[in-house]
Amino acid sequence: MARLARAACAAAAMAALLLGVAAADVGSIITQDVYNNMLPNRDKSICPANGFYTYDAFIQAANAFPGFGTSGSDEQNKRELAAFFGQTSHETNGGAAGQYTWGYCFKEEISKATSPPYWGRGPIQLTGVSS
Repeated sequence: MARLARAACAAAAMAALLLGVAAADVGSIITQDVYNNMLPNRDKSICPANGFYTYDAFIQAANAFPGFGTSGSDEQNKRELAAFFGQTSHETNGGAAGQYTWGYCFKEEISKATSPPYWGRGPIQLTGVSS
């Protein structure tokens, strides 16, 4: 439950960062400054994903999906992107306390609890058959 609350708080904080920004495309909503402010710890050396989650990679991935964060009103687009970052920050924190609650700290996780083991990777980490 605490993880869900942290994810909701992260989404709310990210939505607050986005207020007042006019949007034509994802890059106009999530500027490099906004991205860096939302994810300030992603490149810390203690994070296993250090250097993996770059702004340029995010923009390239977002542009690969037409309509992602761009198909609604400005408010809807901002909410969609805030929800995306809230969820992906939650999925990439490793479920542990300390620096891992920062989000965007993991790029992969192997769950040995499932048979066969499941290899979750990327910002939307599926970690087993139930997810």
